[in-house]
Amino acid sequence: MELRQQLPQARLSLVLSPCPHASGQEVRIAHQFIQVDRVQDPDFFLAFLLTGQTEEAWDWAKRGVVLFLGGDQFFAVCIARRLRYRLVVYAEHRPRWQAWVHAFALRTEESKQRYDGGRLLGHRWASKMHVVGDLMADGVASAIYLPGVPVWPSSGSLSTQPPAKPTAGFSSLTQISTLMEDVPSEGTLSEPLPSRFAEEELLPRGWQRLSDGGRTHYQVGLLPGSKPAKLSLGVPLLLAVADELRQRLPNIRFVIPVAPGQTPQSLARYAHPRFNPDMALVYGTSAALEQTNLGAQFITPFGTTIQLWTAFPAYSVLANCDLCLTTIGANTAELARLGVPMVVVIPTNKLEAMRAWDGILGLLVNLPILGTGLARYINRLALRWLGYLAWPNIWAGREVVPELRGHLRPVEVAEQARLLLEDRQRRQQMQMELQQLGGKPGAAQAIVQLVAQQLSKG
Repeated sequence: MELRQQLPQARLSLVLSPCPHASGQEVRIAHQFIQVDRVQDPDFFLAFLLTGQTEEAWDWAKRGVVLFLGGDQFFAVCIARRLRYRLVVYAEHRPRWQAWVHAFALRTEESKQRYDGGRLLGHRWASKMHVVGDLMADGVASAIYLPGVPVWPSSGSLSTQPPAKPTAGFSSLTQISTLMEDVPSEGTLSEPLPSRFAEEELLPRGWQRLSDGGRTHYQVGLLPGSKPAKLSLGVPLLLAVADELRQRLPNIRFVIPVAPGQTPQSLARYAHPRFNPDMALVYGTSAALEQTNLGAQFITPFGTTIQLWTAFPAYSVLANCDLCLTTIGANTAELARLGVPMVVVIPTNKLEAMRAWDGILGLLVNLPILGTGLARYINRLALRWLGYLAWPNIWAGREVVPELRGHLRPVEVAEQARLLLEDRQRRQQMQMELQQLGGKPGAAQAIVQLVAQQLSKG
């Protein structure tokens, strides 16, 4: 973690805010993958926001910095003002609350130009805008590499040099605010995570690298999401799409990379009609979970096998997919950085499932009793007026990857996927465009430099 390496004297505190799509495993994941001294459970976030008191009565140094990495920027503003710390915001798309933020870390030069001389910011805020690069690119750069072959094609604009140490470059709908204090760290640094893979375990059984000659089958990744609201629709929908695709293209293999916080057993509940009443809404397919000596897999009633990949991160697998079918979210940015062609599915079969709005809208759609009706109404309006929802399309301002939104049926999604799979030239063009959209790596180091500058001013 760059913060730990560059600011060894700082104490790192991670504050998680509540999220309607949280899995409940965020604290465990934070302890497992991020080298921080302490983690605040989201259940106690509101009390902390209102009173400044944490569950474990943390003490705070007089000088510090709040680093915002995702969620609602307003919460970070509140925390910084309560603690009287300086605030650095990583704004992947749109900076907000400019008067109360001390420095914005922007993804691209285009983002800076958009706000530099605009009416909203003018010259007053221009000095706060700093282009740091793409934090997602740093996260992907810490991927597992296949023997002798980088996980992305070397012909693109991406660097093939892996970093010396993995960075904490993941994002989530759950807000992540990291607080750095200029005090000696009270914790003991944990050892770097050991490699969890042997060479032969970098790909699912029966899979080949895309660079291998004589491949006899297509390789398709299915990404149904990581949170309950998405999984209840995404799992049965994509299982049904897999069935439809296998009828059209028998020489095809599927994999689901299991997201952190999920297990094959938890995913299996979304593939069972008894535990997932939303299955019928998307005309979905059920599946039985089978455990073999080579790992877990789903088998549908029609005989389609979908392997479950539990190692994380799954970049070595994703980068060797001919195509991925995915829901919206940070995974579309990861796939773009890897240069993986994709079809993004946005089923509106259950409008009230979409409640991941920031700010006032987020509060309204999550109200008891009234929230469900408000969510349906707000989402119906939003889907009519909002532009692109997949990150590559947002960055480009046009459709680079197909977005299928509406009352989706598996046969429609499968047909779109088939057309892409059989059109190699179109997939190669999409791959090239995705790689060009990716921001520059090095964001983690640049953000740490911003934090150090603000810490010296505190």
